[in-house]
Amino acid sequence: MYGIVLIAVLTIMGGAIAYIGDKLGTKVGKRKLSMFGLRPKHTSIIVTIITGILITSSTLGILALASRDVRTALFGMDALKAQLSNLSNEVLAKSTELEVSRAALDAKTAEYAALNIKIKDTAAKLASITSELAVVTSERDRAASALQQVQTDYTLARGDLEKSRLQITQLQATKKELDIRVAALNESKISLESDVNRLNELTAKLNKGIQVVREGDILYRAGEILSTSVIHSSESKSDIKSSLTGTILKTNFEILDKLGIDDKKAEALWIAQADYDQAIELLANSKQDVIVRISSAGNIVYGEPVIGRIELFENHLVYAHDEVVHTEVMNAGRTAHEAEEAVLAFLQKVNTEAIKKGILPDPIQGTVGVMSGAQLYDTINKVNRYYGKVQLTATAQIDTYAVGPLKIDIQVKSAQ
Repeated sequence: MYGIVLIAVLTIMGGAIAYIGDKLGTKVGKRKLSMFGLRPKHTSIIVTIITGILITSSTLGILALASRDVRTALFGMDALKAQLSNLSNEVLAKSTELEVSRAALDAKTAEYAALNIKIKDTAAKLASITSELAVVTSERDRAASALQQVQTDYTLARGDLEKSRLQITQLQATKKELDIRVAALNESKISLESDVNRLNELTAKLNKGIQVVREGDILYRAGEILSTSVIHSSESKSDIKSSLTGTILKTNFEILDKLGIDDKKAEALWIAQADYDQAIELLANSKQDVIVRISSAGNIVYGEPVIGRIELFENHLVYAHDEVVHTEVMNAGRTAHEAEEAVLAFLQKVNTEAIKKGILPDPIQGTVGVMSGAQLYDTINKVNRYYGKVQLTATAQIDTYAVGPLKIDIQVKSAQ
């Protein structure tokens, strides 16, 4: 398509130039114009020649601009011939190298064929040697098996002898251990007989409370705290066991004192072994101090053993010294009775706020601290001195942890 367009352009352009040249020649002839002092006829001929030159020049110029091959044919023929000559020389050199490579390939092919023949011969010899080796290996294995059987029989015979000697030694050691065990069991029997007698005495003492049981007098209520202690996270597992065991023993002594039993070896407190083991594991894995509460699992009356349970709580600082626990504006009223009611209501809110903050309350009474009668009376008197609104502020007396109890100071001032 490009060639057709180029030819059309050249044709149109040549025709246009020829037409213009003809018109110029005609005008020159008619007007008898002269160039360079020539006759009009000669001038017309010169115009025609120039027109032909322009047609040829423009044709070659357009072809040269439009086609790289035309430029090469017009201006780069010598370089093209030189390049062609070089390529011919390279082809000749490559042909020579190819002939040499073919000769080398033929030599390698012949060598490869000879090597294949040698490999076949070697493979035949290898097969023969492998067959012979299999026969020899089979004979060796039979000899080794026979030798191993002889060695095994020898080892078994020697082992039986050593085993018999060892059994004799073990039986003698077992006899000594059993003798020691018999002696220990005899001692344990005597100790157990003593414990049975002591427990019988304890049972007799506990049975003294049967009349109280019939009347329904409860020794401990369900959930009542028997003892509270704190075990530190820095203790080792053995120290934790010792601390927990000490807490249980101390609680047992307190129960015996409450029952009026003098025998401190008596067991009035029963705690399940599973609860004890679980508490040890939780305490050993804790990263901070833990509150240990031993509480009654149910209502306990005189004559029954106290079934206890272990409760664990994290012990952390709840209130720092002088930290505000609760503050509120109360109506003090105008009488001592109204002042007392205001103070008691404020204390109830302090108790609720402390429980929310994290101090453990008494499960029976729901309180987190105690206040002496003198402190309560003094606070009521202070409130009674004011009429109307007073601001009560409760602050912690000391650093108080979750284990409690919370001890507070109460500041009273007018809020009028």
